[in-house]
Amino acid sequence: MPPVRKELQMEHNTIPTGNITIVECIPESGMVTDENSALELVAICGEEGSDRLLIHQANLHSDFFDLKTGLAGKVLLKLSNYYIHTAAVIQTEMIVSRRFQEFVLETNQRNDFKVFSNREDALTWLESL
Repeated sequence: MPPVRKELQMEHNTIPTGNITIVECIPESGMVTDENSALELVAICGEEGSDRLLIHQANLHSDFFDLKTGLAGKVLLKLSNYYIHTAAVIQTEMIVSRRFQEFVLETNQRNDFKVFSNREDALTWLESL
């Protein structure tokens, strides 16, 4: 008997650009709350044949911004383990804690996860990879 496929909860659009596809999570259509949510994003990217993901602040649980919870690290680890390049659109007002500011500065030096203040810059980066 084939395995029962769980319906994915996060709504998304695909953005074809040249020979690549970017998966964009629809703001407020679902929320990344744990590692399983991150795996759901990996599954969506796999189904769409994409290794590029655009996620919005509204899709991230408040625990993502509180580094003590470990959610941000767990999510980034899952996405990077599956080679998903991710751009997060996060308003600068959300980057208030010193630790989260340092986290953003550090991740923005990498090539697998970056934080942007607007969608256009995030898409430009994802298209340039």
